Amino acid sequence: MARLLKKLTVLVLVVVGFSGMMNAANAALAIIGNPANPLEGISAADVAMIYLGKSDEFPDGRRAVAVDQYRHSPVRAEFYRKVVGMGPVRLKSYWSKLIFSGRGEPPRAVGGNEAVKRWVARHPDGIGYVDGKVLDRTVKVLLIVP
Repeated sequence: MARLLKKLTVLVLVVVGFSGMMNAANAALAIIGNPANPLEGISAADVAMIYLGKSDEFPDGRRAVAVDQYRHSPVRAEFYRKVVGMGPVRLKSYWSKLIFSGRGEPPRAVGGNEAVKRWVARHPDGIGYVDGKVLDRTVKVLLIVP
């Protein structure tokens, strides 16, 4: 059953990809990777694990390096609320504890949508999130979050 679910998820992502960037552009949020990334998709749970520092790998075992938007970005707030399940105060507390204990550091913030897109396009192991309206062929859509 789990195998069938994974296959259906990949199929849906492929269909979304072939339906053009217009569908993705209407999406509120897109999880992106480098075009060289062989993954056809990723689950929100896997993305959350990467962004919370609980994993540094994509589901296929390759290294994953997450990049954040700047702290006051509305896209960042939406991402953490919808994908990670944390608001700004809880997220800050979470990372403060990990940093203080020496067990981790949050993803590096590089700017807004365009900066994240450029960074991911230049890093084969990169993963980021952007407003679906800014998507283009320089990055690969791994997940659409409505």
